[in-house]
Amino acid sequence: MGTAYKIRCRYCGTQFDHYNGNDYGTTIMCIGCGHVETEAPIRCPACMGRINTSQEEFDKQIETVMMWD
Repeated sequence: MGTAYKIRCRYCGTQFDHYNGNDYGTTIMCIGCGHVETEAPIRCPACMGRINTSQEEFDKQIETVMMWD
């Protein structure tokens, strides 16, 4: 299972892809509920701004979500 996001950074406007996969039995996202873990930072590759300070902030920056098994 995995989830790929297309995200536009609210700090600098950079658009990038972010992937959450089920690697070695761990994932930072619950696939069924859409909850994103906020303890482990997801950062913009251009400006290093934190994307997932809260669930609401993360949701505002998502442009596309793709999920697969």
